[in-house]
Amino acid sequence: MPQPLPQTLEQIKALLRRDLKLGEGAIPDDMPFFGTDVDLDSLDILLLMTSIEKQFKVKIPSEAVGKQVFQNVSTLAAYVDDQLAGGSGATAAVAAAPPTPADYLKRLPHGEPFRFVSNVLAIREGESGEGEWAVSGGEAFFAGHFPGNPIVPGVLIAEALAQLSGLVGTDNGARGGKLAQVDVRFEQAVMPPARIVLRSKMLRTMGELQQFEVSAAVGDAVVARGTLTLSRPAGQS
Repeated sequence: MPQPLPQTLEQIKALLRRDLKLGEGAIPDDMPFFGTDVDLDSLDILLLMTSIEKQFKVKIPSEAVGKQVFQNVSTLAAYVDDQLAGGSGATAAVAAAPPTPADYLKRLPHGEPFRFVSNVLAIREGESGEGEWAVSGGEAFFAGHFPGNPIVPGVLIAEALAQLSGLVGTDNGARGGKLAQVDVRFEQAVMPPARIVLRSKMLRTMGELQQFEVSAAVGDAVVARGTLTLSRPAGQS
């Protein structure tokens, strides 16, 4: 990674002093953001990312880029310079080996029988995602919901959407996230067997909370839609 411009380094250090209350002491160019006395958590990174984007009018687009960019002060400054110059060096270095959908599925903290995302089709971290839940009809809960007339429980469709949203909102290695609020409308019943396509789009982040617009569909029919909110406490991993 090329050496950053001195003025970019100084502007970023000023943001660090302001946002993280680091005081007026010297900040080394190679000061790591993790594993030292600074040791930023996810909320610190979110605040710093917001400040960087406002100050320099650049975008730090994903967790993968973030991990490389936020190694230390110098790597962050070099990334900003690259973006201001219209380049994509830092992004390209990470994009060479993006996570695959299978990798994302492995990140889910949920295990059987409480995993309701069968496949991850696409993820744009911090933006949107698509997955599917393949329901065979042989799942144990159908024995009681309802005998002789199996229907996929709406609460489990909402849980599947929350699990996918947890992957969309992955931040600095955090896994999952606690469901804080659900406002989902169920438009029609789903009978097995069915392939339920799940979609989630991040709307906004406020402190520890991340809000998503979600929907579920079977074929061309939308069966559920609404919003849900996940809570990600600082330091979650």
